[in-house]
Amino acid sequence: MSDKSDSAVVVDLAEARRERIHDINDAKLEAMRSAFAKAFPLANRKATSQKSKKRKKKPR
Repeated sequence: MSDKSDSAVVVDLAEARRERIHDINDAKLEAMRSAFAKAFPLANRKATSQKSKKRKKKPR
């Protein structure tokens, strides 16, 4: 016999379903974003990583 006096936990199945669907949609969105980033890289990211400063020679 158990001496637990805890009341039963009520689970909101609709809220749990909404949360799962939200997580699935977030995963799909992140996959789509990464696919677009791979196919169409932003110019800002490339320019900053490959940009190097060239020194100008001073005329003597």
